[in-house]
Amino acid sequence: MALRILCLLSLLAFSHAGILPLFDPRIVNGEDAKIGEIPYQVSLQERASNFHFCGGSILNDNYVITAAHCVSGKSASGIKAVAATIDLTKPKSQHNIVKIIVHEEYDASNSWINDIALLKVQNPFKESSTVGHVPLPPKGHDVKANDVAVVSGWGRLWQGGPTTTKLQRVNILIADQNYCKYMYNNMGYNVRPTQVCAYDPSIEKGSCHGDSGGPLTVGGKLVGLVSWANGCASTTYPTVYTRVVSYLDWIKANAV
Repeated sequence: MALRILCLLSLLAFSHAGILPLFDPRIVNGEDAKIGEIPYQVSLQERASNFHFCGGSILNDNYVITAAHCVSGKSASGIKAVAATIDLTKPKSQHNIVKIIVHEEYDASNSWINDIALLKVQNPFKESSTVGHVPLPPKGHDVKANDVAVVSGWGRLWQGGPTTTKLQRVNILIADQNYCKYMYNNMGYNVRPTQVCAYDPSIEKGSCHGDSGGPLTVGGKLVGLVSWANGCASTTYPTVYTRVVSYLDWIKANAV
């Protein structure tokens, strides 16, 4: 019973970070990203303190795509997106947020369903070797179990561990959807068709606290947004991501 409570508390902590409050989004067992390797990655920060709290991706010149739990209840005037850098000690391009669009059916109490949001920037992004738009998947696109995926961010290096100023990236695998549903159903959580799971069953690799809202890509296309999990980079419990292909119409209608 105590273990179950600990797991649930961890899960709750992960949601606060962008995943479950336990999930302190930082990449576990990853490697430093190379300059220009992930040109769409941004760090979402508090304007007043420069505190990094979540990740996101440059969708187009005017919008960042991220997880709803990262920005729900926040004021746009208090957030900025830092782009064009892999080192947070050397911010290259800072963009103040002027509008937050959280999915109207986002529900943190219902397994973080519809965990997606758009952030409009005051000054448009300018494409360069270090700034680019993240490619979206086409309608009907699907990923399969064991497809190789890439997740990236500035989250913690391990659960309860230190954060990093260097952008991390790591290869993981798309999880079997039925397995993911089964594992979380046992904890009282539901994994929806609008969510996709990924992890490495053999070694602890993946996102952690601080990586929430960041990109999960397969074949260079944005297939997921870091949403929630039981702990960080578990080999048993896959991390749950918002399945981007399920929201293409919503993105098109709102990112204007």
